[in-house]
Amino acid sequence: MSNKNHIIFATANLLNFVAPPGAYYDFENIYSLDDWQDKLTWTKSQFDQLNPDIIGLQEVFSIEETQTFFAEIGYEHFACVDTPHIEGDYIYSRPVVAVASRFPIESFETVTFDRDTLNAFGDIDAPPFSRKPVRATIIHPIIGHICVYVTHLKSQRPADSETPEQASRPIARWLSTQQRGWEAAMLRDAMQKHYANNPMPTLLMGDMNQAINQTSVNNVLVEQYGDSVTDLRLCDGWELQVAPSLESRPATHYHFAKANVLDYILLSQEFDAHADVSIAEVTNYQVLDAHLINPSFERDKNASDHAFVALTVEIKL
Repeated sequence: MSNKNHIIFATANLLNFVAPPGAYYDFENIYSLDDWQDKLTWTKSQFDQLNPDIIGLQEVFSIEETQTFFAEIGYEHFACVDTPHIEGDYIYSRPVVAVASRFPIESFETVTFDRDTLNAFGDIDAPPFSRKPVRATIIHPIIGHICVYVTHLKSQRPADSETPEQASRPIARWLSTQQRGWEAAMLRDAMQKHYANNPMPTLLMGDMNQAINQTSVNNVLVEQYGDSVTDLRLCDGWELQVAPSLESRPATHYHFAKANVLDYILLSQEFDAHADVSIAEVTNYQVLDAHLINPSFERDKNASDHAFVALTVEIKL
């Protein structure tokens, strides 16, 4: 059940969420009915623990089945703006993002980049998003309107090439980094423009596919670009905790033995306890990572390869 004085936000990379007889990436990758039910059961168990009110979802292939599943576990409001690529009627690639919410979604749309922004920089162009981000306006009974963005930025895998055997690995790696940087910058620019015209509590959730720090192209998301009341300030929810619940930040993904924080919830100044416009503060931060650090085959055989991340905000109005 939801507590009206608290809101719990969560971001969840579901990993290959495709109902049979659909396959992910290759015709051999089809869940049996038992495995699909096991994946649904595991996923529900994570949300039972976190008890989120609003969820940002990544790696969605089967949109209708995903919407039905979340409605059955208490999230009757759902938004998705894209469709995956499907070959031969059942082989899925290019998964999409979505929002599931206990609170009503008033409207939702694809996040678009205003290309006129580039006119000041001469003859350059920006690539399209590899996965379309979604913007949803959600109505909370106390706060009112909340603007929720969900994204899944370009991965760190080298960019595809039409002739892989001839492709330069450094260039392929750089093209992926460049794409992710463009996506982060375009998203941040779109968020700023929307906030300037429609200021409201705002958050961005998703798999950023790289840590957000001073050496990352993703840092463009949390850099401050002005101090006007119409300037959006985004901060990492982990940093906004008024009393940190964990001593050190857990990883949300492991690449072999390397631990990484890839999954983030970024919040606007309305959720910063020290901001003049603060209406809420972050009181708890959770990372469900047992399936990553101490997996049980029977329990976790159809788990995600990411931790699910959630934070709680306490409303001060």
